[in-house]
Amino acid sequence: MPVVSKLKDAYLIWQSFLPHVAKARRQTIAQRIDSELLETLAHSFRAEYLKGERKISSLEAAIARLDLAKFFLIIAWEMSVLTDAQYARISEYLIEASKMLVGWKNYIEKKTRHIPES
Repeated sequence: MPVVSKLKDAYLIWQSFLPHVAKARRQTIAQRIDSELLETLAHSFRAEYLKGERKISSLEAAIARLDLAKFFLIIAWEMSVLTDAQYARISEYLIEASKMLVGWKNYIEKKTRHIPES
């Protein structure tokens, strides 16, 4: 799935930044960013195998987690945990993944609404 691949790539980029984060920040905001990115990946991966409302629910959870990760990344950037270049690099992937998740969710919602009930 392209969105899972995009999220995986973003996570790998994040992991390349992590060793350069000060220990005090690594155990607070960086840990939270890491957790949100992993949860986003998990929900996105699971959504591939779910159907109907369960798929939509998993996608909604992935979108919410990704939004939190982006919010904490903004805070990390404002705290100078990330450089401008690092923030720009990971944001590119996360913005694209966010668009893909929302598009996927919208597609599934339209598709499930058009299924006639028996």
